Amino acid sequence: MFSLAQNYFTRGFWGDEAWTSLISQLPYFQMLQTTARDFHPPAYYTVVELWYKIFPTTEISTRLISVIFYLLTVFLVYRLANEIKGRIFGLLSALAVLVNPIFFTYAFEARNYTMFAFAATGSIYFLLKFSAQRLAQGSNIKNGLMFVLFSTLGIYSHYYMFFTLFAQGLYLLIFERKILLRMIALYAVVGVLYLPWIPLLASQVTSVSQSYWIGGIDQRTHYEAILRILGGEHQNVFRPVLLWLSLTLILVGLIQHIRQKSFEKPYILIWFWAIVPFVLATLPGLKIDGFRLPFRPIFFWRYLIPAALPLTIVIVHAAQKLHVNSFKISITVVIVLSLAIDYLTILRYPTTFKQVYENEIIGQIKPGDKIVTVLPSFAEVLYYRNRFGLGNEMIVLPEGLIQHSGKSLLDAYVENGVVTIGDYPPGTYWELRPGPRVQKNSEL
Repeated sequence: MFSLAQNYFTRGFWGDEAWTSLISQLPYFQMLQTTARDFHPPAYYTVVELWYKIFPTTEISTRLISVIFYLLTVFLVYRLANEIKGRIFGLLSALAVLVNPIFFTYAFEARNYTMFAFAATGSIYFLLKFSAQRLAQGSNIKNGLMFVLFSTLGIYSHYYMFFTLFAQGLYLLIFERKILLRMIALYAVVGVLYLPWIPLLASQVTSVSQSYWIGGIDQRTHYEAILRILGGEHQNVFRPVLLWLSLTLILVGLIQHIRQKSFEKPYILIWFWAIVPFVLATLPGLKIDGFRLPFRPIFFWRYLIPAALPLTIVIVHAAQKLHVNSFKISITVVIVLSLAIDYLTILRYPTTFKQVYENEIIGQIKPGDKIVTVLPSFAEVLYYRNRFGLGNEMIVLPEGLIQHSGKSLLDAYVENGVVTIGDYPPGTYWELRPGPRVQKNSEL
């Protein structure tokens, strides 16, 4: 039995999580400026900043935000699936999403993925409600307002939310033209609410068109994304089994619908929600036989984590169409395999700069010693310097400093006089590098 004192939930922050905490500890308007100079919308960091007004900036506290949105998303999945096909389908879909390995993993990450998934699910749910109750004007005003709320939250949480809205628009244009005009009005309200951020988004798009860390697409990019979304991020003996069982169920479900020549509208909407973001994220910078589409590549599997939700709903839907015994066996195996992978995930305790400070620095570093690092590990090194109450001067080496993800946060802390950018200092200094690695250096 693992101890809650040492597991995936309580492990040290890795770089992006430390980035989350540090940017959310800045004064609010400086936080907005900093995230605007990077490539992120501000909603998630706003929530974290408000959370920090009440709760501490520790790993558990910060990750609890993601856990809360994870549980809220599962509840919305139940409501959505119940709306589509009844209570049993709702319960099974919620359970399958609850234990989905990739969604479970990022429920314990101090990042915006579960908040994004929550917003996307709410937007899809209230679109369905708006469509189903288009003749009931009173209730539809409420559904329309909730659709606007969730959709706006989504685009202020993650830019891939625009792909979800595009998927909705495509569905409406093909299958729900009766409510298209009213939905256009709702999208217009979302657009108006997003107006304050549009100039900053335009600036971000311009900056990343020149330099950004996401690489190009190769022959394994999409396979790796699907492997992680359906089977979990970490390699283990159960992952390939769950992947191929899930793909088999998805294929069986498609074949059954094709043979029956019957595709329910909500089923199609769920498929659009899962597939359209994959396609749209693939297009920028795509190379085919020497032809290249404009813009830089933006396909990154982690940004597609919310696709695990509609794909899981599709898997449950396909399983329910099997013979009753086959249905029970297949859905049980999916749940059991997912739980096994989740168990292995929660046991993980990867080495971070938290252990480096605890084991190699605290108790040995002297007040006059300096801490030296580089941009890729800057956020973690600074977070744990502050977390352990060390007042030592911190220097970030100028090597590799370019304007890309992470640089904006460094600039903010330089501006606030917390760290400096410079060369190796004289005297004794502790050099912390990605890995994480540490080396003590002293001038004789």
